[in-house]
Amino acid sequence: MTSDTDTAYRESASSPGGTQSLERALALLRAVAAYGAEGARLADLMTDTGLSKATAHRLLTALARERFVDQDPRSRRYHLGPELDLLGRIAAARHGIDGPAESLSGAAAVRPTAFLRPEYQGDAIPLADLLCDRHARADGARAALLHESVAGQTTELSFARLEHDSARFAAVLRRLGVGHGDRVAVLLPKGPELLIAALAIWRLGGVYMPLFTTYTPAAVSYRLADSDARAIVTNGFLRRKVPRDNARPVVTVEGDEAFGPGADAVPFWSALHEASPLEEVARYADRDPFALMYTSESEPKPLGVCLPVKALSGIEQYMRIGLDLRDDDIYWNMADPGWAYGAYYGLVGPLLLGRTTIFCDGPYDVRQGYRVLTKFGVTNLTAAPSQIRAWHSADPEGGPRQLALRILSVVGEPLPPELIGWANRVVRVPLLDQYGQRETGIFMMNRYDPDGGKEPGDGSLGRPMPGFRVVILDQDGREAPVGGAGEIAIDVDHSPLFWFEAYSNDPERTARRFRHGRRYYLTGDWAFLDADGNIHFRGRESDAIMMQQSD
Repeated sequence: MTSDTDTAYRESASSPGGTQSLERALALLRAVAAYGAEGARLADLMTDTGLSKATAHRLLTALARERFVDQDPRSRRYHLGPELDLLGRIAAARHGIDGPAESLSGAAAVRPTAFLRPEYQGDAIPLADLLCDRHARADGARAALLHESVAGQTTELSFARLEHDSARFAAVLRRLGVGHGDRVAVLLPKGPELLIAALAIWRLGGVYMPLFTTYTPAAVSYRLADSDARAIVTNGFLRRKVPRDNARPVVTVEGDEAFGPGADAVPFWSALHEASPLEEVARYADRDPFALMYTSESEPKPLGVCLPVKALSGIEQYMRIGLDLRDDDIYWNMADPGWAYGAYYGLVGPLLLGRTTIFCDGPYDVRQGYRVLTKFGVTNLTAAPSQIRAWHSADPEGGPRQLALRILSVVGEPLPPELIGWANRVVRVPLLDQYGQRETGIFMMNRYDPDGGKEPGDGSLGRPMPGFRVVILDQDGREAPVGGAGEIAIDVDHSPLFWFEAYSNDPERTARRFRHGRRYYLTGDWAFLDADGNIHFRGRESDAIMMQQSD
């Protein structure tokens, strides 16, 4: 049975005149251009754009009719067509371009649109402007955050207010000695203060370091010491986890006075309102870190993973292609922003795209989840496997739900087919498994394409996201053939969106990630590659899949 939402999705996605088809056609043109005189195979274009064979062939046929591409009858490779040459000459005369244009690389073919603007390239990237201020200038009233309390009360934070409050809080942090490159620990529940603190840190050129609220005092103490954090932002309740001998400045959100904020604490809101907004916005180089994530508390020695500014390209690529996030979507990432998936795609990703973030207080509750889905009309949802299991436990019969969902993505671990089938019956849309790590972000995906002929759900991890070349390596570091088992690896030389270079605190573990040389990044997971390019998970050598914890 097909829902009205699914039908509308199929119609809009397959319409040749639709926005999505136009975006896909442009992506194909960029991908064809990246191969230059050699030309591109259909398989190459499918990999580079993430499109199914049917969709890529249909769009290429339409482009060929208009002479935007042509296909060599002998090699069957695609090249840019004569119509583009004519249009290019007209554009070159208009913009004063003399001589052949610089050839597109694989990176240019997948580089997201935000980074095509001159002010967001090179070594002078105003991160707070990219993630907030430009959206405030375009539409300041747009909601940057919808915060849902446990009691069901909604608080809205607009982009204009986020710009204003974060500029004031940046002045507070500057007075406490925070500057470019300084790590600032943020131990806060999901709420407006978390967004304001993150943007304030980025206004100063600092490094945002989230601490998961369920960490033990020992875990908090380790991360503060290992990162050499310059300051801490927390609240009265969670401050109890900060070491008693802490000498760093502490900012405490008012409201938990019963737990004793401490005489030395700077009050968050009072100090913010008394401060004058910081006018300047610090600039980052593309390799500069702007966030620092730590691996699981269960690790004998948690590893520090620095997120560089250039990782924003991969984040945007995944939001647009992996999650198929559209302009009219209501997006909810249920992951906690203290973990990698929640930080990358629930905090940074929506800010980058100018989309609304939804935060819900408290631990995950099935009733609250259904309430939020219906209250806000969520159409694009990402969830943890534990949350899907909680749905199943609370509603094992899988009765019909009146939801607006058109797509549901899961990250954390491969789900069994019976649970995927149950979820599909409940929400009536495909459930798509995604795969990635803290060190890489998501780089493999199952993507539902209405023109693809079949829905995902064969149990595979999917195919590489455009911008990544994923291979299977045998024990000697050789690429395994189709059907051969081995370790999942990223071919760094041919993966322009790959960004990880080293752990901040463990050269030995870094070397293990690149034990066959810097050409390949090793995930620690075992799999095999099938004839269609899908990768099938077969086992885990370590805590390799990026765990998305339940709220």
